Amino acid sequence: MQHERVAAGSAPYRAPGDVFTGTARYYADFRPVYPAELIDVCVQFASAFPGRRVLDLATGTGAVAIALAERGGDVVAVDPSSEMLDEARRSAAERGVTNVDWQEGSSYGLPDFDDVGLVTIGDAFHWMIPRSDALAALDQRVVPDGAVALLSHRWPGHPKPSWDPFLNRVRARHLGPTLTAGPTGEVSRDEVGTQEDVFRNSAFSHLTKMTTDYTLNVTLDQLVNWQFSQAQTSIPVLGERRGAFEADLRATLRAWEPSERFEEISQAHLLLGRRPSARGGR
Repeated sequence: MQHERVAAGSAPYRAPGDVFTGTARYYADFRPVYPAELIDVCVQFASAFPGRRVLDLATGTGAVAIALAERGGDVVAVDPSSEMLDEARRSAAERGVTNVDWQEGSSYGLPDFDDVGLVTIGDAFHWMIPRSDALAALDQRVVPDGAVALLSHRWPGHPKPSWDPFLNRVRARHLGPTLTAGPTGEVSRDEVGTQEDVFRNSAFSHLTKMTTDYTLNVTLDQLVNWQFSQAQTSIPVLGERRGAFEADLRATLRAWEPSERFEEISQAHLLLGRRPSARGGR
């Protein structure tokens, strides 16, 4: 699928909060959770800063924020989408989590505090264009020995699930070769350079990396609904094409795997960036 590549310094999305319109419930119910090992590393790091907050940036429906809060963290969770935050609050209430401060905002408009020990970003850093500006803004919020942690269900370079080519073909048949980001019709943009490249050229250039295997085990229904959590294949983006898209997707996947059960071993990844001056501390 084609993406428009942009250079650092380009303008961000016109309305970041609108990109995931219509996806929140699907996002909460059908996206995989992050392996506990990665969350535990974040909690362990944050525990070295008693009295400091964890900022979960681009929290979405709050998967990382809630997991951190359940382990005792003092969490501020920020997202540009009020729809996502409403779903996050619902999920938190269902799990009895009360120690998260949910705020509307983004990397382009961070909350006005500077006592953050750790920033977590779960599978959202690629939306923060230009990413170098996002890290520069976080440099003003994070305490000297603090860190920024990226969590990813699949780190770039690890093979995509075996069903991905089938999804791509169905998307292309119904939406064309160029993906758009949400119902505003903007092109889904991708900045030049890897996540690690951006960190190496930022204040948070001292890196620690962790990778762990986990199992993706989903039914046909779950895999189809997972697509409706994507900005590029949300129900508002599909519009009247939804019925044909879903029927085609189900038929294609069922022909490939008649059992309607799909299992893959994937690799989740944590990238923890600190300032070089902090590397002797931990």
